Amino acid sequence: MSCDLTDPAILEAYQDIISGTPTNWLILGYHDTRDKISLYSKGTGGIDELTSNLKEEVLYGFVRIEDRFALLAYVSEQVSGLRRARALVHGKAVGALFKASNVQINTSSLAELTEERVRTRLGLIEGPPTPEATSPVMPSTPVAAAGSPVAAPRPATPVSPAPVAPASSSPAFSPATVAPVAAAPIAIDTVVQSVAEVPLSPSPVRTGSPRSGLSTPRTERQLEIEAAERKVREEMERQRRAEAAKRQRETEEREAREQELFAQKQALELERKRKEEADRIAREAMKKQLIEMERLRGSGLSGYLTIQVAGSPFWKRRFYVMQGQTVSLYRDEIGRAPIMNLKVGGQVAHIADASLDVLIPNSFRIDFRNGDSHYFFSDSTKDKEMAIAGFMKCNESA
Repeated sequence: MSCDLTDPAILEAYQDIISGTPTNWLILGYHDTRDKISLYSKGTGGIDELTSNLKEEVLYGFVRIEDRFALLAYVSEQVSGLRRARALVHGKAVGALFKASNVQINTSSLAELTEERVRTRLGLIEGPPTPEATSPVMPSTPVAAAGSPVAAPRPATPVSPAPVAPASSSPAFSPATVAPVAAAPIAIDTVVQSVAEVPLSPSPVRTGSPRSGLSTPRTERQLEIEAAERKVREEMERQRRAEAAKRQRETEEREAREQELFAQKQALELERKRKEEADRIAREAMKKQLIEMERLRGSGLSGYLTIQVAGSPFWKRRFYVMQGQTVSLYRDEIGRAPIMNLKVGGQVAHIADASLDVLIPNSFRIDFRNGDSHYFFSDSTKDKEMAIAGFMKCNESA
């Protein structure tokens, strides 16, 4: 419910106005925020220039006219009820900051902010009483005729009919004595009739006056402000509960997502380990098959691979022949001399799938102990697994 009035430009402009500099007005507003009030504008052209800078929103103004100061709270009729209620509360905080103000004017009409009316409210010119200053007219005491003694005011006490004495015990009165007595009931009847003609209204709620010790009626404005404050508190409490429920819901959804991602990660990790183990078993079987084939035929594994050697950006398709600890690479299968010989025996540090590294199917990477890494890919998954098994066999032949 509180507002933010920490903008240093506000106090600077306020000091300029009350210290008598040419600056004589300022306007404060929210700048599309909820409760942060900042300086909109200031100037030297008085109330007319101030009103020309007002916009259709909630604004607060402060103006100097001669040696008097007026605080303005302008709430456009286009402003919603909730913002209007909040403006009532924040206006009290602005008034507490601008302590030099002699009068506060709350309005939603620019017609109320003419220089003549503001001067009248400041007491600089005489004018008709403003609605805020108007009080109910009570019946006045009858005025005594000229030359007659003015009776002292009597305390207001209930008028009760006087007891009627028996006729036999009434003393004789002269006309001079009867006349004054008969005049008193006429005056009382007039007062009672005037009071009866005043419209009755509910008794105002009274609050204690700290200065006089007597109770003073709470004005309709005060009741409106209290109702607005209560409405703002209820709205803020509703928003606080909604935010708490939203945060709780977001926390539960985030925890559910995290648990789901953790379960998926565990499942992927188990699947990866299962695949690695299946590949290892299959390669061991292929390696044994290659060893047996080389022992029976006297020749090693051969086929086509595409290779990217360490330090080169190019891929080359080569025919390979694996014999013992060496992999010889030929231009094609009828080549007489190898283009390159890879000494594999005991030199391979790691063999890994490279599909995610080079984005090529059936690819793999061989890391050698000297720091070189060569990339390969084959024409099919079966050829890839056979080639990996061959490299493993050559590496263990050392």
